[in-house]
Amino acid sequence: MNETCAGRWAGRAPGLLTGLLTLLLTVGLTGCGWTPPGRVLVIGIDGATMRLAGRLLEQGRLPNLARIAEAGASGELKSFRPLFSPRIWTTIATGKTPAKHGIAGFTFRDDDDEQHLYLSVHRESAALWNIVSDAGGMVGVVNWWNTYPPEIVRGVLVSDHAKPQRVAELSKLTGVDAEEDGGSPVFPPQWRARVAAAYDATDALTDFANPFEGDHGLARWMRAGVLAKRFYEDEAAVRVALEIEREIRPDLMMVFLPGIDRVSHHLWGTLVPEELYPTALRPTPSQREAGANALRGYYAYTDALIGRLLEPYGPDDLVMVVSDHGFEPGLHLGTLTGIHDSTMAEDGVLFMSGPGVSAGTDTKGVTVNDITPTVLAWLGLPLGEDMDGTVVPFLEHEPIELIPTHDVRAIEYLDTVPSGSEAEILEQLRDLGYIE
Repeated sequence: MNETCAGRWAGRAPGLLTGLLTLLLTVGLTGCGWTPPGRVLVIGIDGATMRLAGRLLEQGRLPNLARIAEAGASGELKSFRPLFSPRIWTTIATGKTPAKHGIAGFTFRDDDDEQHLYLSVHRESAALWNIVSDAGGMVGVVNWWNTYPPEIVRGVLVSDHAKPQRVAELSKLTGVDAEEDGGSPVFPPQWRARVAAAYDATDALTDFANPFEGDHGLARWMRAGVLAKRFYEDEAAVRVALEIEREIRPDLMMVFLPGIDRVSHHLWGTLVPEELYPTALRPTPSQREAGANALRGYYAYTDALIGRLLEPYGPDDLVMVVSDHGFEPGLHLGTLTGIHDSTMAEDGVLFMSGPGVSAGTDTKGVTVNDITPTVLAWLGLPLGEDMDGTVVPFLEHEPIELIPTHDVRAIEYLDTVPSGSEAEILEQLRDLGYIE
């Protein structure tokens, strides 16, 4: 590593541990000649749709998304069925279709018909964080789908298996004990204690109270107790991202918030006429109103979390807020709720602002394939000819360099051993009707 590269790392990440610096010396900063024009923040909000967000924007209830829209582009983001979150979020992170990146859904069955979660090691393409890291950039990744086991990057990666209880358990272990007790869901592993502390913090990040606690007024089958946990999980992800931001100021930050999807699965039916409900499970008018208000409130709460994530970013930075699909009413477990099966739910959302983004632009025609190529073009990094997306038409950028592929180096991971969170993740997927 030359002196310039070493100094750049040391100046940006004074608190990272010696072991990580040793790793970087070994790997080498192959792209240290590249200087990013600014920083990039990509926020994933699972299941958000303009069918609801549009009305809330008109009512002034989403001020942070409104600010991004006013400064840049906003509207729908085209997705592709089947609308399984892992396959789409991996497309967003790679610029490639599932046929190329290899993540087909939530789970797969092996030769013995055993069901397994798709993991990061099953992804067959470089993700945005790999590309930026290999170019010499610093990255922060929090809770993105299919990021366990964590990949070894220049920065911090908190995987989707970093469940609060599990991280707390592992943060108390060191060395061989941690390896025997399960794999670290965090890279570098020494960050487990910091992630656990972020999960344990009690100071609220927003002025919003949890709408699923206390006298919530929801029907029993709307599972208020389950939904209350989603509120704190989204807040925890943002808290971890802010901790990473304070420590390393990454060139690329990617944060995934699943709460809107989880809440919509239970409450979307409260937005449709009551006669669509099965008679035996038809909520009262007050229960329907409580559910609809809670769902709208969760959008507003998510907007407030987005506002916290935006605080460290300025006019020289690129900000993107994306979702993978929308919602529609449908039956699940005998009651009317939210699903995303048909063309009605294909469109997610895209909000984008930063240098080169034309203000007041509609995003119609942009697809989930286009997110990674757009970020790379803005950063001045080459696009892979094997990518299926393109740069959005409303972004002014320097001439694009094309290379055959970014898949030229084997991705390195922490040990691929059970994380200890598999059972909890599978149970959540069953509860939402994704798997049997």
